[in-house]
Amino acid sequence: MHAFADGVERTVVVPSPDGPGETARFRLRREGARLHVATDGPHPWRLRIGGPDARPHTNTAGAGVIALPCGD
Repeated sequence: MHAFADGVERTVVVPSPDGPGETARFRLRREGARLHVATDGPHPWRLRIGGPDARPHTNTAGAGVIALPCGD
């Protein structure tokens, strides 16, 4: 995902590897220097902010909402 402006919200869908449907759906919202990530999926997930060399942020709990720092 590319950087987006303050106040913008996007939905990212991870398709199912086994055919039609989806494995997970994430809602991302930028608020200032924070990126709010929400999902109702039960699986742990990882998000990398800042390109391929950036440190990944890991959420082992699955569902929920977290806020992560996102620099410009």
